Amino acid sequence: MSNLNPTKRTDLHGPVLTFFIVLSSAVGSFLFVWSVTLGANIYHLRDIFSGREKANKPRTENSVPNYTPVEPYPNLDKLKLTRNLRYYAQLLDLDLEEREITTKDGYVLILHRLIDPNESSESRDEKPPIILQHGLLLCSGAYLAPGKNSLPYFFLSQGFDVWMGNNRCGFKPNHADLAGNLMHNEHFWDWDVRHLAFYDLPCIIDNVLAHKPHHAKVFLVGHSQGCTQTLLLLRNEQLQEYHEKIEHFFALAPAAFPGELFHERRFIKFIHNKSPRMYKAIFGNCCFLAMLTQLRNLIGTTRLFSLLLYQIFKYLFGWNIRNCYNHKKVIHVQFLFNASLVLAKLMSWWLSDFVEEGFSNQLQPKQAYKDGITADFTPLNTRDDEHSEQKKQNGDLEKNMGELDEHKDEKTLFPYKTEWFATEKKSVIPMMVFVGGEDFLVDGLRFATHMKHYERNFYSEKRNLEVVEVKEYNHLDVIWALNCIGLIGMPILDKIRGLKETAESEAETVKQETLDVA
Repeated sequence: MSNLNPTKRTDLHGPVLTFFIVLSSAVGSFLFVWSVTLGANIYHLRDIFSGREKANKPRTENSVPNYTPVEPYPNLDKLKLTRNLRYYAQLLDLDLEEREITTKDGYVLILHRLIDPNESSESRDEKPPIILQHGLLLCSGAYLAPGKNSLPYFFLSQGFDVWMGNNRCGFKPNHADLAGNLMHNEHFWDWDVRHLAFYDLPCIIDNVLAHKPHHAKVFLVGHSQGCTQTLLLLRNEQLQEYHEKIEHFFALAPAAFPGELFHERRFIKFIHNKSPRMYKAIFGNCCFLAMLTQLRNLIGTTRLFSLLLYQIFKYLFGWNIRNCYNHKKVIHVQFLFNASLVLAKLMSWWLSDFVEEGFSNQLQPKQAYKDGITADFTPLNTRDDEHSEQKKQNGDLEKNMGELDEHKDEKTLFPYKTEWFATEKKSVIPMMVFVGGEDFLVDGLRFATHMKHYERNFYSEKRNLEVVEVKEYNHLDVIWALNCIGLIGMPILDKIRGLKETAESEAETVKQETLDVA
C-alpha cells in the first residue's frame, strides 16, 4: 500500500506566482466566507419564520438509563469566555499540562494532559493511558468543552490518564526548522492527510508512552478525521509497530465515506466541481480560509462569534443543538475551540472531485441515501459461499444504486470493495465503532458494513469488532452531547473493563495450567 505513505509535492511556486495566488485566494476566500455567512443567515431566518428552529433547541430531558447529566461548570452565569483551555480545566478542579512535541518532519504539536492536581505523579503514572484525537477544524479543546459532561472528565474520574492530541498547525503554525511568516510558506504547508497518519499520530502515541513507564499500550479514541488518520496508520505496513502500542480503538463518527449531506449542500458542490487551478485561485496553496481562525482570535469571546458559528455549522453540516446543554455560554465554549487552521490541500482531499483518492469521490448516488441502501447490501467478493443466497438477492440492489464507478472506487484511499488491512491476525487492533443515526456528514453505517464483510479475514463482531448506533446523534453529538457520557463514555468503559477481566481470566488459566503441568 505505497499510496498510504506521505508524498512530496513538486509544484511549489516562485515568489511572483506565489504573490498572485495569495492575492487571488484572499479575495476568493473572502467572497466565499461572505457567501456562506449570508447563506447561513438566510437559512437561519427561514428556520425561525417557519418554526423549524424550535426543533433545533436543546431538549428539556437528556437523561439516559445509566446517566443523568450534571451542571457542566459551577456558577454558569459567571463563566468567562476565554481561549485558554486551562481555565476550563481548573473550573472542574483539575489542571491541564501542555507539552510541545515535534514530529519527525519538524512540525511542533501541542499535547494536552488532563490531571488531578491533588494526585501524585507516581499515582498518575500507574493509570492506563487513553488518547483522544480530534476531528477536522477542531482541536483538543472540543473534547473538554462540555465540562463535567465531557468524555475527558469522565475518563479521568474512572481512573485513566487522559491525553488529548492536536494535529499540526492548530491555531498557530509552528515548525522546528522553518521561521518567519509561516501562513504563506509553501514548504510549511507541504503535506496532506497521510502525513497526519504517518507523523502526527505516531508522534502523539510515542510521547504519551514515553511518560508511561508501566504501560506499553494506549487506548485510542478518535473523532471523525481522528478516525481517518488512525485507520491510515493501522493500514500502513511501515507503521506495523503501532499495532503493538494500541490496546483498543474507539471510533466516533468515523470519516471514511461521505454522507448524503454532500448531495444537499451547495458549498460542497461548489468546491467539488472546481478544477485544480480554480480551486487554487479561490482557496490558495497554503491555509484554507485562514480568516475563520482570525475571526476566532479577534471576536471569539463575543456573542457574535458564537451566533455566527452556530448558524454556519447548521447551514453547512446540518448540525443542531438538540442534545446539548441549554445554556448559551456552554454552547459558546464549544464553538471557541473550532475553526483551527486547515491545509487547503487537505480540504481538497475531503471535498474535491479532481483528487482521485479523495473522500468525496466515494459519494453514492442520491437515491441510494434516500432508500437507505448504501450500507445494506452484502459484499459480492466474499471468499466463500456463506452469503451466496444474499449475494443473489442483492444482484439487482447494486443496479438500483446507480453503479458507482468501480475504477473510481479503487483509486480512493478507502476503497469500499477492497480489503484494507494486510497484517497478521494476532496484531489486529480491536475496534468499537459509534455511529450517529442523524449524522448525514459521514456514512458511518457504510463503514460498519465494510468492516463486517470486507474485513472478514481480520474482524468479526463476535470477536474484535462492535458497532453501536446512537440513533438521535449527529456528527458532533458523539463528543458534545449532554448525555454522551451515558451513550458513548460508559459503553467504552464497559468494553475496557471487559477486556481487563478477559485478560485476567486468561492469565489465571495459563497460571493454573502451568501449575498442573508442574
